Amino acid sequence: MTQKQILQAKARSLRSQMRKLGSMMQGSVIFRQMKCGKPNCRCTRGYPHSFLVVTYKEEGKTKTVYVNKNRQAEALFLSKNYKEYRKLLKELTKVNLQILRLD
Repeated sequence: MTQKQILQAKARSLRSQMRKLGSMMQGSVIFRQMKCGKPNCRCTRGYPHSFLVVTYKEEGKTKTVYVNKNRQAEALFLSKNYKEYRKLLKELTKVNLQILRLD
């Protein structure tokens, strides 16, 4: 196999991995803690409420969305897929640039 054929096979493999990822979401998943302000709540005694939010950019502004407890795993999965996609895209770009440099 020539160097070009090896690189093309690697590019095909990366594209295949990208297609298999499935649904994804651009944004950051963050666990936050805060006090609610109720005087008799346990959060006033040092046990703040924990919750998950997703932050993302829309028209240059940061938006935040609260994630319900029963959807937290889904939010983490979607974010993980996007991070993996970005990693694969970066690697695919490197391979494609190497192919372009060969000719």
